[in-house]
Amino acid sequence: MTGPRVRLGTKAETLARLAPALTTARVLPLAHFTLDDWRRSRTRLLADLLRRDWASGPLIVRSSAVIEDTGTGSQAGRFTSLVGRRGRSQLADAVDQVFGSYDQERPQDQVLVQPQLVDVRGSGVAFSCDPSNGAPYAVVNWSDGARTDAVTGGRSSGLRISYGAFYDPSVVAPSPFVAAVWDLLSEVVALTGEPRLEIEFAQSPEGETVLLQARPLAVATETVDKDAHRTVLTRVARRIAEDTERPARGVLGSRGVFGVMPDWNPAEMIGLRPRPLPLSLYRRLITDQVWAHARHRYGYRDLRGTPLMVDFGGLPYVDVRASVTSFIPADVPDALASRLVDHWLGELVESPHLHDKLESHVVVSAWGFRTGRRIERLADAGFGAHDRDMLSSSLRGLTDRLVRSDLWERDLARFDRLGGARTPAVHAPGCPADRPGCCGPAVAGRLALCAEFGTEPFAALARAAFIATGLLEDLSAEEVFTRADVAAFVGGLGLVSGTLQRDLAVLDREDFLKRYGHLRPGTYDLLSPRYDEAPERYFDWSTPRHVPDDAPPFTPSPSQLRRIDDLIAREGLTFDAERLLRFAATAIRGREKGKFDFTAVLSDTLVEIKLLGERLGFTPDDLSYVPVDTIAALTGRRADDRRILRTAVARGREAYEATRVTSLPPLVAGERDAFSFVIPQAQPNFITQKRALAPVADIDAGAAPEGAIAFVTSADPGYDWLFARNIAGLVTAFGGANSHMAIRALELGIPSVIGAGEALFHRWSQARMVDIDAASGMVVPL
Repeated sequence: MTGPRVRLGTKAETLARLAPALTTARVLPLAHFTLDDWRRSRTRLLADLLRRDWASGPLIVRSSAVIEDTGTGSQAGRFTSLVGRRGRSQLADAVDQVFGSYDQERPQDQVLVQPQLVDVRGSGVAFSCDPSNGAPYAVVNWSDGARTDAVTGGRSSGLRISYGAFYDPSVVAPSPFVAAVWDLLSEVVALTGEPRLEIEFAQSPEGETVLLQARPLAVATETVDKDAHRTVLTRVARRIAEDTERPARGVLGSRGVFGVMPDWNPAEMIGLRPRPLPLSLYRRLITDQVWAHARHRYGYRDLRGTPLMVDFGGLPYVDVRASVTSFIPADVPDALASRLVDHWLGELVESPHLHDKLESHVVVSAWGFRTGRRIERLADAGFGAHDRDMLSSSLRGLTDRLVRSDLWERDLARFDRLGGARTPAVHAPGCPADRPGCCGPAVAGRLALCAEFGTEPFAALARAAFIATGLLEDLSAEEVFTRADVAAFVGGLGLVSGTLQRDLAVLDREDFLKRYGHLRPGTYDLLSPRYDEAPERYFDWSTPRHVPDDAPPFTPSPSQLRRIDDLIAREGLTFDAERLLRFAATAIRGREKGKFDFTAVLSDTLVEIKLLGERLGFTPDDLSYVPVDTIAALTGRRADDRRILRTAVARGREAYEATRVTSLPPLVAGERDAFSFVIPQAQPNFITQKRALAPVADIDAGAAPEGAIAFVTSADPGYDWLFARNIAGLVTAFGGANSHMAIRALELGIPSVIGAGEALFHRWSQARMVDIDAASGMVVPL
């Protein structure tokens, strides 16, 4: 674009300068004046304003201070803006209020007056690069509705976010609305010459785009080269296409779909952009082999040898096609199983907001007291009575055999063999033994034991616990148990978080850390300190603690037991109420015990990796870029090991730079998603029937949790320490109704929102306080 550049200034000055130059949108008529002008010529300014054609309707009086909208900070929302003002008196009062909201009197501060835009179709905020990392995406946050401050004011319940490589003319926007915002964003960047911009926009009732504000975007990171970024996205798109077209052995279905939250939800456990070490550990301990072995033993289809997780440019995704295939009982014929996989994948793609509720809302993977109703809905998708009967029989048989068997009891006993993995490992021949376990073979051996006696029985019990939780939920839906009964059942199981709270009150610091010191908020993350590495960060021993009362075991009444037996008979199952409740208690308790036990071995292994790195001259940060297979292959020959690690660190850092600036949607259904996508608003999981109104505490940023609603990205078990810090409530971005933190919150009766999704989590976390009403499924940011 030729011609002089439009110079950015205050909010009012920028809009006034852009107004005559814009072709892709319009700026509403405006008037602005300084505090000095207002004090000297108040009467004249009011008269001039009210003589304008556009001043006959409702007006908005907006702040335009000289410290707003600068390259070092926007000060967005800091000062007052007032809408719906009419006439001389209301207008004068509004101007006084806006000037009065500034932190100090500066003669050159301004106030901006415009006609109020009403009945808008949608509004939002857009950035010319990703504010978190500087990647050259157009990031558009918008909401449908009549308020132009729905997004900026945190008032929207329908917030959506789109990402697009808008610098590439071949990339198609996800909707005409977003395309219009891209055009406006591109034009403002070209007019101003500012590559990093933030704009606020609205769409008028007639469909016209209106620019409400433009300002520099303060991003701490360096600008990412567009050509380099395009190369990264092209490589990611190619990998998506390859994995979509060529399913792994035994995987059914005709389309590839990948998600960050279905099944073993990597977003919850290792994050959206893990470094190579935690990514490789999760693969080795869960998603390469363990997941399928555990599922096959419980009667599902055999996918042993099939990895569950893939990564696109370092971003981990579950292969949903493999996941759905694995949820079908082994005795369902291939033809029917293939049709079911395609149907359920289609449902998920049509409703991507269900990506963290794959089993509870899409796939039917076990039999319960209400499963028949879900099976019958398959008739609308063309599954005949014979198909539905065959699936029902298989699911009923699998569930019945599992509850009656002793598989889950034997899995629980396998954890007892993990103790030996916590002692120094035996060194391989030639491995120097100047530190316990500080060579590759020792690390590999410890991880092998962790998988065999830790993560595999844990994965199996996690499946049993999911089935058990579904049966308990059905008992509540059938009005045999109340919601309070279900909470009392879980609360009376003596799970880890309850015993942690009690032990914190009764044990001295040394004994407490001996028992719980291995826990860390990032279970697979070497850079996340263990409890015993940074105890003061997690706990306060300076004040006496109240010893919490132990929750009594839940005892159902004789009439409840009879009703459960009646339901079991109705569904054609052959166990009884006592067996069902024992199965549920053992599975839920076993899952939590297994998680506690295997994470101890994993945490010890991370300590050994850290020691190994120190011995060879590498920092923990260096080692976080090295895949665990590389570490496990180290020979103990120092010169060779240093060379191998030096090369691996350099490669890992380079690869992670591409990972850091790549964004993808929570559900990937095709290669076009690499360049343009929309993040749908999630449907959060509300835990308990309680309510909490309290300040927001960003735990990952170091905020104190006491008395606050704790915000953490994931539902990782290493955040157990929060429950010992008297939190009022809990919100996580990722996690499902059966995730670790959901079980903890239910056990302790803490109102929580688990798996809010990125958009809601970000918006709520910006508030000063939030009101969680778990019973009503409502969150109100204040």
